[in-house]
Amino acid sequence: MMRPLGVAAVALVVGGCTRGTAPDAPSTWHSPDARTWDVLRSELRTRRAERPTRPWSAEVRVALHEPRTGRDVTGRGAIAVAPGRAMRMILVGAAGATMLDAWVDRDRWRVAVPAAGMVRRGGVDDPRDLPVGFLRWWLLSPLGGALVAAEQTQEGPRWLLRDGGAVVDLRAVPCDDGASGLAASRSVEGHTERVAECATAPEPRPGDRVEYEDAATGLRVSIVVESAVRVPSDEAFRDPDLPEQGS
Repeated sequence: MMRPLGVAAVALVVGGCTRGTAPDAPSTWHSPDARTWDVLRSELRTRRAERPTRPWSAEVRVALHEPRTGRDVTGRGAIAVAPGRAMRMILVGAAGATMLDAWVDRDRWRVAVPAAGMVRRGGVDDPRDLPVGFLRWWLLSPLGGALVAAEQTQEGPRWLLRDGGAVVDLRAVPCDDGASGLAASRSVEGHTERVAECATAPEPRPGDRVEYEDAATGLRVSIVVESAVRVPSDEAFRDPDLPEQGS
């Protein structure tokens, strides 16, 4: 978000990129010649190599639009990400109470909203009313998948990836502040999620932002990095419902 939080941005809730969330993909692709294909494949390989590989944490500001009620909720807190493995995000509202506690790894997830007395858990499923799919996709393995198509557009490179049952249309896009931008549309069995990210460097930095939208439900989430990154304790990535070590 950030380059997993590289963190990116858009203009729905917070703004920052010249574009909003990733646009719907055109129906056709223009096949590049062999030389251009090699260049585009190399560029994707470079972008993957630049993503963080070591665990990191930072303070963040989050805005969430809940489509069923039409409410816009904002909060501040902290996020910890172990790329490819797990993440944890805890947000605090204006009154100082915990607003959201989200934990996600490759196979399981837990989301708690203490004010509503809600705790939900799941496995590899991605519930449509919670941003679990976004957190698992864009924070843990945002550029994963096999490259199946690529082309050079006026804005920059564009890649088509297949990641298990998901198809991802990934693009390099400009950002208003000169930051490096990525926009992605991910489709799984007719369900489409969109992400846009702006980051000033491969390592997450203050001001990096990411924006997510679920095309079907209208759920929107915006995350902005507000502090320098730190190295989190490995305890940050444990299942919150497991007993404390030594107890």
